[in-house]
Amino acid sequence: MMAVAIVFWLGCEAAKYRRAADEEVFDILKQRQEEVLGSSAPMETKFATRKPTDVNGTSIILDRFSRHTNRVLTLPDALELAVQGNRTYQFNREKLYLSALSLTGTRHRFALKFTKAETDLGVTRGKDKGLDGSSDASVTLSKLMKTGGTLTASLANDLVLYFDGKPKVPSLTLNLTQPLLRGAGADIATEVLTQAERDLVYEVRDFSHYQKTFALEVVNDYLDLLQQGDSMRLSYNNYTNRLFFQTEVNARVGGGLQAEFNAKQAQQSVYTAKISYISATNAFQNALDDFKQKLSLPLGTDLRLDFNVLEQLDEIGLPPVAVSDEVGYYLAITNRLDFLNVIDRFEDSKRKVKVARQDLLPSLSLIADASLKDEFYSSFQPEDFSATAKVKLNLPLDQLTERNAYRTSLINFERQVRTLATQLDKLRDGIRADVRNLERQRQNYSTQLDALKNAEEELLATRERLRLGFAGVRTRDIITAQDGLLAAQQALSRAMVDYHKTRLKLLKDVGSLDTTQETFWLKTDPASAVLLGGNAVGASEDVVPPNIILGE
Repeated sequence: MMAVAIVFWLGCEAAKYRRAADEEVFDILKQRQEEVLGSSAPMETKFATRKPTDVNGTSIILDRFSRHTNRVLTLPDALELAVQGNRTYQFNREKLYLSALSLTGTRHRFALKFTKAETDLGVTRGKDKGLDGSSDASVTLSKLMKTGGTLTASLANDLVLYFDGKPKVPSLTLNLTQPLLRGAGADIATEVLTQAERDLVYEVRDFSHYQKTFALEVVNDYLDLLQQGDSMRLSYNNYTNRLFFQTEVNARVGGGLQAEFNAKQAQQSVYTAKISYISATNAFQNALDDFKQKLSLPLGTDLRLDFNVLEQLDEIGLPPVAVSDEVGYYLAITNRLDFLNVIDRFEDSKRKVKVARQDLLPSLSLIADASLKDEFYSSFQPEDFSATAKVKLNLPLDQLTERNAYRTSLINFERQVRTLATQLDKLRDGIRADVRNLERQRQNYSTQLDALKNAEEELLATRERLRLGFAGVRTRDIITAQDGLLAAQQALSRAMVDYHKTRLKLLKDVGSLDTTQETFWLKTDPASAVLLGGNAVGASEDVVPPNIILGE
């Protein structure tokens, strides 16, 4: 029974420790997120309320075999499922939690705390075969001060004397150690705490930036799936059109209006269209399975997508992003949380040089202690205590380790300078590429729109010439025109999706994309374009001659 009680008590204690850790970590994260981001986000996970013993491999295996039929997965639903189940997202959320948990340990090092509590119980058998009991109890309280010093208080007593009727005053020992050179000063002594606090801020920023990047990845994957589905439909329409055209050609061949080889060409075009459709179907299903894995859904789940999103994108057209590469670069430096981390880590490297430089100093410490021991209550005199104050100097004769650490800190600083410059260049390069790509995608869409109109007209005209018996018009011309129409239809669908993906990427890269808004992928918000400044990209349809680009 006692063993059962102990196990039950340990289980309760473990649950208490977990709750205490979660409460402290969540409070820290809420505070830091509000300071850095202006708002906080929940940190609950899928298994947060379940005991590890309640989760077994069999249930996970069975869950992966489960099937859910006839489910329409909207884009907002996909985003919600991805946040709840994506494994990489959960890893990054746990990484943020662990950073805050590590900070609690660092803070605890500077807290006033009991570091030791001991009780010794024993029985001693003497030469006279008698038994003597012994019982000592002690407790130690310590405090690591932000000046670099350490304060320790110890209390000890012999409990056996209470039972013998001769109780002693508990022995009390106080000790203070304060460095005066090496390790002295609040900025030096608390560097580990400062860095831990800053590391958590970095994690909060990184996670926030990752959330935007992840949301954009889900949107892009969903749009790609819609485009693939639309392309599959176009392939199927092309296949049915080939069947219809084959029937027409066979009738013309049967009526003696065309030669036999035209029927063979029409049949071959049907085979080609069928294979193309099957290939498009397979590609779509594989992409859909990949998307299910991203959402951590069982692959047996039967999903249907919301193709209204493509219609909504078509309705808003190609909204420009009114930002030049220079303005976007300034915005990114100001708004990109991940880039703010690069700047702050540069500042960290400067502090590390200061700390390493001070470690080259001799160790000079002020040591003071006072103790009150072996006093009985009957003769207790509080002024009868012993005290010592001294200065301890340690002249290091071998400082190779410290020398190397200092030199390393200088090199790390120089590396961080180069890293900052490199990241600045990469940031601007990315913005410039985004602006150019958006213009290219806009021109591509406009060109594909004209190409589709031309392909439709070409097919209609070729069909009409064939039916009217124009000389030189063959079945192969119709097949070629059908191929051109399918390619133009698919290219136009791809161009529209690519433009919106590039637009969203540009907004994210300059730090202006707010993924917390509903249907943020459809937001155009003309007021923000005014705030961004600059001129709208894509103001001209003309192709730029190479001599302008080459500066000739």
